[in-house]
Amino acid sequence: MCAAREEDVLQDLVGSDGAITEAANGVAARFGLGRVTHLSALPGAGGRNVLIETEEEPWVLRLGLSPATLGGVSSGLPTGLDVLRSERFFAAAVREKTALRSPWPYEIDDARDLIPVPYAIMPHLAGTTLGWAEDHDWGAVGTALAEAALELHRQSWPAAGNWDPATNDILPSENDPATRCRALVLDLIDRTAMTSEPLDSSSTEWLSERLVHLYAEPVKDACLVHGDFVIGNLRMAEVHRTWSVTGIFDFENARIGDPEEDLVVHMWWACYGRRPEAAVSFLRRYQRDGPVSTRIYGYVLASLLGNWEYGRRMNFLWYGDARTFLDWAGPLYDDFDRVVAAAVG
Repeated sequence: MCAAREEDVLQDLVGSDGAITEAANGVAARFGLGRVTHLSALPGAGGRNVLIETEEEPWVLRLGLSPATLGGVSSGLPTGLDVLRSERFFAAAVREKTALRSPWPYEIDDARDLIPVPYAIMPHLAGTTLGWAEDHDWGAVGTALAEAALELHRQSWPAAGNWDPATNDILPSENDPATRCRALVLDLIDRTAMTSEPLDSSSTEWLSERLVHLYAEPVKDACLVHGDFVIGNLRMAEVHRTWSVTGIFDFENARIGDPEEDLVVHMWWACYGRRPEAAVSFLRRYQRDGPVSTRIYGYVLASLLGNWEYGRRMNFLWYGDARTFLDWAGPLYDDFDRVVAAAVG
């Protein structure tokens, strides 16, 4: 198989109308997956995941595309292969240090004879990935997510830091997570200036005024932070009206940091998806056994701005009629504030 551009690789791999391609059969033979019965592209902004259904069990093939096409921590890695290696490191850490299920084994192939980019093969986790438009008991879903987050954050690490491709380990950061977050916001402002929608002065001033929340109190513990802890990256199941998380995946933005960094993505997405009850129950349950401070008001700014920079850089039509970051993020920040008040009040 040969693709002229990286963005064509997934389309060529799946084939027209889910046709089983020679490359897919080759991957299945290489990793002993069994006879391929169906292929389909999985949803997601990155367009790099394929569901491979076999006679034995389903698998996911994940393409290691250029970090320039990604957002968050992974966008700073040298190569697409390193993105996959980083994910494998954190998938192994979740498996070894928590009771949560991550995609394992996580096998990587960089031969580039079957597919012209590196890729990973992993089991398709059991359960369902929910969507905000679906009709569920969203309060119960939020509680289940909080319990999974608490389990993810239970094991402390010696120091905050990012995965290092040279050592295949965590490189401790010279700064605490709050200071790193402030530096990230400033970097995102600079990167947004290179898109078609640079931040206007009102948006920049609005951000600056609220970053003071990052220094409400010192960060005490470092733990594994998923970096994009939201329903789209979780598998869930409902048994007797009780929800639980059956698996967690997509570790491309994982790092070791402040557990409170992991609270904000689900919360603002729940507001965006018009399911604030999922955010209220989430924060209410998490704070019973985990740390919650006003730092979350700083972390949510970084998450919102990271989404804005990535979406504008990739020309995704995510923001409706909003012409400035403040137009889009301001109402979500206000909704986030109302959720916090409801959960801690």
